[in-house]
Amino acid sequence: MLTLEDNPFLPAPFLVEFGKLTHLTYLWLSGMNMTSEIPESISSLIELSLLVVTTNMLQGPILTWVWRHKKLRYLYMFNNGLTSEISSSVTAVNSVELDVSSNNLTWSIPDDFGKLINLTLLFLYINQLHGSIPPSIGLLPNLRDIRLFENMLTGSLPPELGRHSPLVNLEVCDNNLSESLDGYCLLNNLMLYNNHFTGEFTKSIWSVVTNQLMTVMIQNNNFSRTFPTQLPWNFSCLEMSNNRFSGPIPTLACKMEVFREVNNLLSGQIP
Repeated sequence: MLTLEDNPFLPAPFLVEFGKLTHLTYLWLSGMNMTSEIPESISSLIELSLLVVTTNMLQGPILTWVWRHKKLRYLYMFNNGLTSEISSSVTAVNSVELDVSSNNLTWSIPDDFGKLINLTLLFLYINQLHGSIPPSIGLLPNLRDIRLFENMLTGSLPPELGRHSPLVNLEVCDNNLSESLDGYCLLNNLMLYNNHFTGEFTKSIWSVVTNQLMTVMIQNNNFSRTFPTQLPWNFSCLEMSNNRFSGPIPTLACKMEVFREVNNLLSGQIP
């Protein structure tokens, strides 16, 4: 294990010499003012299971080696200036957590991400990702937390998302997603705001007999039709402004920490 995080080093390139530590399993280099590209020498670290290079000033591509390394389980590269397309072949099947958020990545999300069957966390937010979310993402059996917000994604959410895994957090706000929704019954948090979703908001999310669901933020879309009057008892935040919902205000609205429904078509009495 080698950990040097959060030291105020002077800005300097990523050391090529790290690649000589071929028996290393953990490499933690966050907040070190590292610059330049990640050197190819890092691909020599064939025993590596955790790589953390977050909050530096790294640029250039994410090495192809990262997506093919069978022993790499935890990859954190957020808060850098990484760019370029992703490899078309992703075979790092033992990956558990993947966070490359807050970079300048311009990929479309590869269908091969569906091969990462051990993945529990997928954070790709605040990049310039385009294209649709591949259906294979919805088939990942262990996915619990997916955050894709602040990109340029289009199309619809995979209909299988949340049906095959213990998904508790789904954040895809600030994209160009559209069409209607389905499922997602076991969520704690659902954040879809600032998209182009249309039609009826999925009713199944309210009917689940658990106390998990706490936050739904769906403002600034084109949802329509009636909204359920009965919501989960522990519901704490509902943001639904700037849609076309109709019908009465939910009876639990007065007990929530946050309830906003500006610019809809609701009617009836205030609970």
